[in-house]
Parts: sequence; C-alpha cells; structure tokens
Amino acid sequence: MERTTGKSVVVLPLLALVGGCAGSLESSARTELRQQRQLYTATHQLVGTETSSAAESAAADLEAGLGAYVAFALKHNPEIRAAFERWQGSVYRISRARRLPEPMLSFGYFLRTAESPIAPDQGRIGLQQAFPWPTKLTAGADAASAGARAMQAEFEARALAVSQRVANAYWDLWQLRRTRSIHREHLDVVRSLSQSVRARIASGTAMLADLQQIDLTAARLEDGIRGMDETERAFEARLRETIGLEPHVVVPTPKPPEHAALPSLGADVLREAARSHPMIASRGFMAESADSSARAEAADRLPSFLVGVSWMISADAGMPGGVDFGAGVSLPLWQGSYSDAIEAARADAHAQRAEQQTLVNRAFAELEATLSGVRDAARRVHLYENTLVPQAESAYESVLGAYTVGRGSVAETLLAQRDLLDLRVELDRARADHARSWARLEEVTGRELRGAANHEVKNE
Repeated sequence: MERTTGKSVVVLPLLALVGGCAGSLESSARTELRQQRQLYTATHQLVGTETSSAAESAAADLEAGLGAYVAFALKHNPEIRAAFERWQGSVYRISRARRLPEPMLSFGYFLRTAESPIAPDQGRIGLQQAFPWPTKLTAGADAASAGARAMQAEFEARALAVSQRVANAYWDLWQLRRTRSIHREHLDVVRSLSQSVRARIASGTAMLADLQQIDLTAARLEDGIRGMDETERAFEARLRETIGLEPHVVVPTPKPPEHAALPSLGADVLREAARSHPMIASRGFMAESADSSARAEAADRLPSFLVGVSWMISADAGMPGGVDFGAGVSLPLWQGSYSDAIEAARADAHAQRAEQQTLVNRAFAELEATLSGVRDAARRVHLYENTLVPQAESAYESVLGAYTVGRGSVAETLLAQRDLLDLRVELDRARADHARSWARLEEVTGRELRGAANHEVKNE
C-alpha cells in the first residue's frame, strides 16, 4: 500500500499492526472447527425431522451393535449438537475481540459562514479512527481463542458423556432381553415338566400337589416375563432419547458383550489419560482465557490513540478547502478501577485452575472406583462361566435324572432349575456390569481402551 497522500501514511500501517491477520491461536481454533463441521452440515437432521424411511434405514444400521449406536448418537443427539453450536459460536466471536473501533465520519455545516482571507468556508468533513493500546486487541483475541478451545473441550467431553450414556442404556436393554430370554427358556422347561407330571398323575405315580407346585412356578415366571415386557418399553425409550432416534423405531441389541478382560494399559498410563480428560482441559483453557483477559484489562491502564483528518468545504469552487490533520491520546485516570478489573480477571484464572485440580482429584478417585468395578465384574464373569453355571447344570441334570426314575421330588427339581436360572441371569448381569464399567472407564480416561490379550481373571 504505497499511498503517500493525506493521513494514509499513518493510518494504514496502524490498521495492519493492530487489526491485522488472525493469531495462531485463532487459526488453530478455526482449523479444529473445520475438521468437525463435516459431521454437522446443513443437511444434518435434528430430532423429529427424519422421514419414516430414513428412520427405518437408521434402525437397520444399528444392527451392527453398540459402535453403531454411539456413531448415530454423535451425529443425531441434540445435546451434542447444542455443544457443537456453542463451540462454533465461540470461534466466530474471536474476530470480534480483535476488531478495531469503527471509524467515525463526521460532517458539519456552518450556518454562518466564516470569512477567510481566501474564501468563505461553508462546512467541514472529518474522518477519525481510534486505536487502543495494541495488547488490548491481541490479548482480547487470545482470551476469546482460549475460550473457544475451552468450548471445544467441553464439546468433546459432552460427546464422551453421551457415549457412556448410550452404552449404559444399550447394556441395560441387552441385559433385560437376555434375562427375559432365559426366563422364557425356563418357562418352557417348567411347562414340559408340568405335562410330564400330568401323565404321571394319570398313572398314579405322582400327586396333584406336585402339579400345583409346578403350575405356581410357571405362573410366577409368566408374570415376571410380562413385567419385563413393560420394562423393555421404558429402556427402549431411554435408548432412543439418548441417541436421538424416532420414538416408533425398534432398537435392536444383537451383539453380546465381548470377553470380560482387564485394560491392556497400566495404571500410570490410565491416570495420565484421566488427567488429560477434555473436561479437565477445558478448565485449563478457561484459566488461559482469564489470564489473557487480565492482560487486556491491563492495556486499559495505558493510553489509546486517536488520529483524524478533516477537509474544509469552500464556497469558492475554484479555491480548494483546507485539510487539517490531528491526533489525540486518552488519559487513563482511573487506575484504581483498572487495577480491580485486572485482579478480578486473575481471580477468575485462579478459580479455574482450582476447579481443574478438583476435577483431577475427582477423576483419579473415579478411575480407581471404575477399575475396581471392571476387575470385580471380570472376576464374576470368570467365576460364573467356568465354575458356578457348569456346576448348576450338572446338578440340575442329576436331579432331573433322579426324578425321571422316581428317586427325586418335584421340589428338588424346581429348586435345581431355579438355581440354574439365577446363575445364568447373574452371569449375564456380570457381563453387562463389565461392559458398563468398561464404558465408564473409557469416559473417565477419554480414550478407547482394549483388553489385555490372553488375560485370565483369577478368583481369590
């Protein structure tokens, strides 16, 4: 810009210096936003806007299992969408923080012309531009950029929390359906036993009391299954709400949990991952934002500048009007007030760092509790799979064989069946508990985890 007339020699370099290109923090924030925006394009469908065919197609995609549910939720859950929009808005507000004050164009007309030796002046046109102390804008932009990074971290933390909620709802529904399936299998066995006892009553080798006891067991099982049908509707509704799915779409739970194992990563690595959780990181970014705000407040204690130029409008068309150039400086007198604003920003930074440490301590405690839950659930799965359920199956087969040849009672057979039923239900509960604890562990550490290969959980 090689302009050499008027005040442009002074103003344009100042514009480039104070209100120039975006800083590295802002560029980084915008880059991160662009990488995520592809998930939330203009064609993104919010809850209640999907067509029926689209919803049915989405339900078909969910057959792939929990991973498909989480992916669907990340795109369609309105809570995540709201967090994304807040992050996006914070990024777009960065440029406002580094914006110069608007230039002022003024015009004045002399109602009474002042006669000059050369020509009468009829009016004046003026242009003024204010320039705050340079660090006012740069520190303000840094504060807004750090705030945007904090909103990004909160968006990521929200995504982790929703993923865990999806996993909890998914495994709750899976466990309920598995329990109902086991009860139905048990009901079929009880009904078959009832038919056998009826035949034996006809031949005089069984008593009516045996049949009544069996029918009572069957009635209780049927009532329990009907109760699970109602609970299933509530669990399905919760899962749909978590992922952002239409109310009428059936939600499948086709895949059982993977083999129960312990994390392949050591405790130290998990603790460092927990320390780096996005929600904890967001507090660090907020502290950086407050520090930058303190620098911006400190700039108010320093002078700001004003430059301007004015042109006189002459009544004589052949005689050009005069040009005046002026400059000014502000006098920041209220230093006490500015100092208070700086201290207030610093106090905000201290508060954010204190909250960050609180979250770190809480994360470490939650990590230990969650690891304990993973270990306990894995131990129970191993115990039920390898010891208790096989023993109960053998005991039931023995009691049933004894009853078939007339050397056992109905009460013993029903008790053995009940023990087997309870242990099979407990096995699936332990599997679901392990899956839920694993999802919580991934949420606490903020990363996907894999189980240790060839790891056996010993029962002590």
